[in-house]
Amino acid sequence: MSSPLLRFMPARSPRGARWLGFRRIAPPWIALALLGLAVKAGAGGTPDHPGPLPWRTSGRLPFTVDAVTFPDSAGYALEVYVRIPPATLGAAAVDTFGVGRLLLHARLRSGYGERLHEHEQLITSMPGDSATGFGKVVVLRLQIRPGAQRLRVRLEDVNSRKRGIFYMGRQVTNAEEIEGEFQAAKPQMGRDLSDVEFVWDEVSGASGSAFRRDTVAFLPNPERLYGLYASELRGFFSARSGDDRPWRWVARIYDDAGRLMSESDSSAASSTRLHAAVRLDLSTLPAGGYDLEIKAWQEGDAGALSRRSRFSIAWRPESWTTNPADIEDAVHLLLTADREEDFVRLEPGERERFLEDFWKARDPTPGTPENQALEQFRQRLDYANRTYTRSGLQKGMFTDMGRVFIRYGQPDEVLHEVIPAGDQTLDQLLDELAATENRPAEDVRQHGLGGDMRPYEVWIYEGVIPTPLEADPRNKGAVRHRKLLFLFVDQQGLGQYTLRYSTE
Repeated sequence: MSSPLLRFMPARSPRGARWLGFRRIAPPWIALALLGLAVKAGAGGTPDHPGPLPWRTSGRLPFTVDAVTFPDSAGYALEVYVRIPPATLGAAAVDTFGVGRLLLHARLRSGYGERLHEHEQLITSMPGDSATGFGKVVVLRLQIRPGAQRLRVRLEDVNSRKRGIFYMGRQVTNAEEIEGEFQAAKPQMGRDLSDVEFVWDEVSGASGSAFRRDTVAFLPNPERLYGLYASELRGFFSARSGDDRPWRWVARIYDDAGRLMSESDSSAASSTRLHAAVRLDLSTLPAGGYDLEIKAWQEGDAGALSRRSRFSIAWRPESWTTNPADIEDAVHLLLTADREEDFVRLEPGERERFLEDFWKARDPTPGTPENQALEQFRQRLDYANRTYTRSGLQKGMFTDMGRVFIRYGQPDEVLHEVIPAGDQTLDQLLDELAATENRPAEDVRQHGLGGDMRPYEVWIYEGVIPTPLEADPRNKGAVRHRKLLFLFVDQQGLGQYTLRYSTE
């Protein structure tokens, strides 16, 4: 029986490559043509609902977008922060001098569709920029009116122009973009309280990657991620009123259960404006998602101004440095479609916590430092990608053979026929299956003159077969089968084997 967490047949297509399902009925040249179309469509792909800020893209050029609204002397300002992580800088194509060029384009419209601002910036990168670190950040400062805003950000790899027959007369490059709506902070009770500007660290000198508060420049933290490389949350907020009275404020951190995890409070002298810095120690908090609540008020106020912002904490290096698309690819093999989409929307720290809980529940020896289930999954994943990847068109983990191997490991027996003949043809095998197995195999047959001479491979698992790694941990132990059999057929004679029959 199939696991409730992973419906193996029919297998879901890999994320961002659903067109590959067409290969089962299309000749190779059509599949190649569809690849060209998929690249073009992917260059402008946009999530329908990116949700609350910050927004993250995946794919080959992941980046993060955050935005903060605050009152200033001209009315209201919006700062947009775009972080380009080391994984993206490293994936960018380079010219003959080893320089990568990424073109960032941002467009802001009001909630009524009015175009307010447009910005374009060329970002260059050198090989050293892709080393472990924060990457590059672009800061855009815009004047706006409070209310609904629609922001579109696109990142294009200028050096990655596609060449070949499918791109003649067109300029197609690798690109990612994201577009969505958010609310620019509105006044509360006739007063203004800004969003929280999450800070990474102080920086020296003027830079397009920094914003200034008084005489100090700060690198923003668009990821809103803390933990391994920054165990202290730092941030800024401001408030404005029409009265010259003393200010009080408090910052509190809550976990997902609503429990108070940390807090800090302070006061400021009488003024119509408040500029405050937040510093909170996170070193004892576990990985996960948290809410930062800011409340500010003046002496004599009946109520406080309030803002809440979401951030996350992660302690594992892979949560910081791994391309989010690679993490999503692995999870794609472990979760149902609904749970997978929920996972994609999680913050980095929330993902880390989810995966920790997922594998902890499957650890066969909880008292040891090593989780054998997780290590086995990683080893099978690596083997599948090394063994079954085909010409860069599809990762081995997403091929039919790769999926079966990741679920059940090495078969007990393999029958491989490259040039079937005599009593080893696919017709003969299907006749044997019809006689010995309960499941009919007629839909596998190729009708026409002569015997079915297509290459094929049969994997056989016998005896006590362990439960697949993605299975519900409440169903522990081994599943006893008389036999599990998987038949893979090379449909087009090109070495791409497709699962056509199984007794699973």
